[in-house]
Amino acid sequence: MAQSARSSTIWRDSVPFSILSQLAAELIDRNVEETQDTLLNHANPAITSRGEEKDTILLNLQTLETLSHEMINSIPFNIVPRHWLRLYTDIALLRSIRDIVIDEEVHESNMKRFWLDAVRRLDMAIIVAGALGNNRKNWILDLIRVIQEKLSSQDTGNIDVPTKAKRRKIDTTPSHTPLLFAPNPILVLDHFPSVEEYLQDHLSHPFILRGYLKGSASSPAWPACSRWSSADYLLRTVGPGRVIPVEIGKAYDDIDWSQQIIPFTEFLHRAGFKSDARDKIASTPDESSPLYLAQYALFDQVPELEKDISFPDYVWSNPPAPGDTPSYTPPQNNDGLIVNVWVGSGNNEIISPAHTDPYYNCYGQVVGYKRVWLAPPSCGLHMYAYGDGAGESDGIAYQYMTNTSKVPILKPIDDFKQLQTSYPEFFDRVWPESLEAILEPGDMMVMPPGWWHAMRAEGAGPAWSVSMWY
Repeated sequence: MAQSARSSTIWRDSVPFSILSQLAAELIDRNVEETQDTLLNHANPAITSRGEEKDTILLNLQTLETLSHEMINSIPFNIVPRHWLRLYTDIALLRSIRDIVIDEEVHESNMKRFWLDAVRRLDMAIIVAGALGNNRKNWILDLIRVIQEKLSSQDTGNIDVPTKAKRRKIDTTPSHTPLLFAPNPILVLDHFPSVEEYLQDHLSHPFILRGYLKGSASSPAWPACSRWSSADYLLRTVGPGRVIPVEIGKAYDDIDWSQQIIPFTEFLHRAGFKSDARDKIASTPDESSPLYLAQYALFDQVPELEKDISFPDYVWSNPPAPGDTPSYTPPQNNDGLIVNVWVGSGNNEIISPAHTDPYYNCYGQVVGYKRVWLAPPSCGLHMYAYGDGAGESDGIAYQYMTNTSKVPILKPIDDFKQLQTSYPEFFDRVWPESLEAILEPGDMMVMPPGWWHAMRAEGAGPAWSVSMWY
């Protein structure tokens, strides 16, 4: 009895119990204390000792998980009702709390996989459902930390627990070539303008600030520039078991392009980050297909990495709508800022086709090199966009890509101008106005909304960029 009371006290002082208490307060009537106590006590390891009762709880959670998953995947994601996303998130929380409660009943040989699956389930609630609901993301991250502590206490070998290894240098030497796809260079400023100067003199055109991320008297250096090329640092920071959604293929408009959820460690290895500590996963995508973590809010999933960057003052400058993009409005979230990462291999393997974005963008090149091609918004009518009715072969998916050009800019070709017969308006009206440059580690490009842009990683090593839309 004493042991049971002690177990109950420890449980009620734990992070999972705190989360379950708050979740219960939302899910049920706060005034029905008896019902709330019943829900909490079901999770108490001193009380839920009957195997049949635990099996029933697990079966119910699995049934609800399957139902929410099927409902989310049965229709286009943009019209999925919010309650299914909320259910998916809450079930992930409840199942993970249950896992933590019964961990002593899992056979030692299955313990590692048991906890890896638990971390994946919580990550999926962020990836698939956006951790929808009050405090849900914070609860998920708290539970992941609890589970990762359990993983770290296991003898996990090389499965997913990083060890401090000697850092290996990554070859990120760019291919020093002249302008290949545009006749004009992107403007490079010889100083870092103040916010006032930016708003007055540089708001309507793109420009590059060489070495901005490495710091100056007016802007702090990004620790990411020296840390994010190390797989061992990234693995220690992210922790074991995490998974991410990646694109498989060289460009999202390729016919064989696809997406998949894979372990973060596997992605780092496949993208060219070297480490002695990585997952040895037998089942992996085709090794010939490059992987790209594209336009992804990684800091929402791993907020510890955001501590390695600092936001430039330009993103808080509240710029007006530019004359050539009068429809501009800033992001409608709490910060008025959308931050995404772009991580992939080099060797010209991965290309972002020419497209437009609706926001101003501070684009920081943290690791590796990237070739950038730009054209002003006025060129839009001559960019041969998908879904513009100009081609009968556009499939259903392409009808949604009206901001993406069919012109294979930055794709391997002996002579870019040999495409002139296929895209005459592009070469007559767009090419003379287009710009090009290579971003180097530590550089930042600032770009107005509506500009067409294509990007390609250069050099032998991986590339990591951060976009800040405002």
